[in-house]
Amino acid sequence: MSTLTSNFSKTGNIFFKVFFLSTFIQLCCAQTKGDDIIRKLELVSAYQGPVISNVHKDVIATNNQSGFETGQVVKIDGVYHMFVNEMFFRPHRDLRIAYWTSTDAISWKREATILESIPGRSFSNPRSEVWVTGVEFNDLENAWNIFYVAYRAGNSNKGEYARSDYEGRIWRAKSVFEGKDGIGGPYADMGIVLQPDENSQAWEGQQAVATFNPYKVNDSWYAFYDGHNYIPKGPWPVGLAKAPQLSGPWTRLPETINPIPIAEEFIENPQVTELKEGGYIAVFDSFGNQEIAYSISKDGILWSKEQRIKIQYESNLWAEDGDHATRTPLCIIQEDDGTFTVIYTAIMKLKEQKFYAIGACSLAWTTKE
Repeated sequence: MSTLTSNFSKTGNIFFKVFFLSTFIQLCCAQTKGDDIIRKLELVSAYQGPVISNVHKDVIATNNQSGFETGQVVKIDGVYHMFVNEMFFRPHRDLRIAYWTSTDAISWKREATILESIPGRSFSNPRSEVWVTGVEFNDLENAWNIFYVAYRAGNSNKGEYARSDYEGRIWRAKSVFEGKDGIGGPYADMGIVLQPDENSQAWEGQQAVATFNPYKVNDSWYAFYDGHNYIPKGPWPVGLAKAPQLSGPWTRLPETINPIPIAEEFIENPQVTELKEGGYIAVFDSFGNQEIAYSISKDGILWSKEQRIKIQYESNLWAEDGDHATRTPLCIIQEDDGTFTVIYTAIMKLKEQKFYAIGACSLAWTTKE
């Protein structure tokens, strides 16, 4: 499949295009049958309330007024490392990328500020928002890489929405200190790896490139990336990009494959984990009260239709109701006992200003129909 994908071009034979697309769709459908359709996740435990809320001492000390949104958690030698966006004043507007650690995924300590957005949100400021979405160790550089998207605001003089995000560009930054111990930074920008250009695809819309989460399949790297069209308003689909190395060069898979048919209307910020038993799982923001969604893949390229799972118990519904109140899963880490640790953001039920808190739960496979 990867060979056919890399060699495919717009000048290819029409018959081959039709055959390729038909085969791809059949394979995608096949992945939702058999073992995958009965292999579902269930909630096995959930922490009582948020693990990081508005009263956490490090939240108060850093004057984080609105909370957290989007990022990734990785586990190294028994320690959870979280790179997350702090919305220190206005939600989704005033941002910085922060680094937190924990030994149990419950008690968290803020370690550092990694990167801040440039104040003054406008259509002429291409870094008025910075959203970290990927954290990977780059073996070739012997250093950690973080990937983040930077946006500009809309230009109302050109008919754009001034309060919306436009022309996302994916930046790669590298840890200054080599080795696994360099994960805490500091980080230096290495350049843009994916952005709007002559290779942009129609489905990406005006927001793309939005989010970026690399994962390795054999000797190649893949990454989900989001898109959205504001005018006319469209769905929130995802596509795949591919690279021979984590540093790039990154190229989009062809439009015979993109966008990936995982969710019909909404999917954001997929986080991918390679399963110990083989195959891959992605968790992402979707619809539903206190729910997230996931998709399964055998090869990292063909993905099953989304399945949703409630990640809070009825006796412990601390997140608000609504499709976008339980926000973004930051990881799905497979533990030694076979369970999965999920760290996520969600809006707390507060009377005053909304606060996007951090929650934690544990999932496991079930064979129940």
